[in-house]
Amino acid sequence: MKFGILGEAKIAREHVVPAILAAGHEVTHVGKRSPGQNPLPSVYKDAIETDYESLLSDPSIDAIYIPLPNHLHVPYSIKALEFGKHVLCEKPVALNLDELMKLELAAKESGAFFYEAYMVRSHPQWDWLNKLDIGKYQSSHFVFSYPEQPEGNIRNRKVDGGGPLYDIGCYAILSGCLLFKGDPEVLSAVAIMSDNHDIEKQVDATIKWPNGETLSLTVSCSAALCQALTVLGSNGWAKLNVPVNPPEVTHAYWSNGGLQEGNKVSFPPCNQYKLMVDDFVAHTRSGLKPDFSISRIITKTINEIQRKAGLSI
Repeated sequence: MKFGILGEAKIAREHVVPAILAAGHEVTHVGKRSPGQNPLPSVYKDAIETDYESLLSDPSIDAIYIPLPNHLHVPYSIKALEFGKHVLCEKPVALNLDELMKLELAAKESGAFFYEAYMVRSHPQWDWLNKLDIGKYQSSHFVFSYPEQPEGNIRNRKVDGGGPLYDIGCYAILSGCLLFKGDPEVLSAVAIMSDNHDIEKQVDATIKWPNGETLSLTVSCSAALCQALTVLGSNGWAKLNVPVNPPEVTHAYWSNGGLQEGNKVSFPPCNQYKLMVDDFVAHTRSGLKPDFSISRIITKTINEIQRKAGLSI
């Protein structure tokens, strides 16, 4: 499959483009806002440098990967779909439900496949967690934080869809979607605003699923680097050391009720980005329709958290 990359994001250079190549596909074009100003990084090899519109309309390209700032995900996904391109778009795909509805309609009319790039779904630790017998799930606790980003970083700009709730809160809500069933409701949410930028710097929220399970989350863009997920069941518990972007070899722990460290599980080396690309390509070739159900839950829940925490949408 021939891919075009829309933009010059770090995640594309360091993770997704190498994953596309490792999966046996080609990156033939890179779209830039200002073509010709700077040479393409070596990871793009013989890719053609062009502008956004020329990339989208090029008939030789099968699929578009979109790692643009959050507020541009829906507009450019729709444009790519209108040109009949399959779309792999970075998370979170939409900032609100109105945007998401427009994207769903465009995907339906296009017939091309759309996939939101949550690479964590492809890592075997999540399959292990879902099959682990620790009794009935009761609650989970998700923490994800990183230090404040430099001035000018898009994560610091509200107008670009910045802030930790959009950036990493979506992973926390996704974890609940992977563990529990149904459409959740937000019970409580508190936000602490940044001292230096027009975004929140931390959000704490509690979310409840229809069968009574709860997710407590803390996400921050102004704290020590940290990731952790703990799941409590009626007969035991489980912990993922690094639930979102684990190292090549990562570990988890579980117990049937003891207070000790628990049983250690090590996962074999894997590249979750390559596995995601494999899944995306398989779906484009299967003829299946895109599934927006999890995207709807995440978008709706983020907006509910914003309202309860007094953040503008």
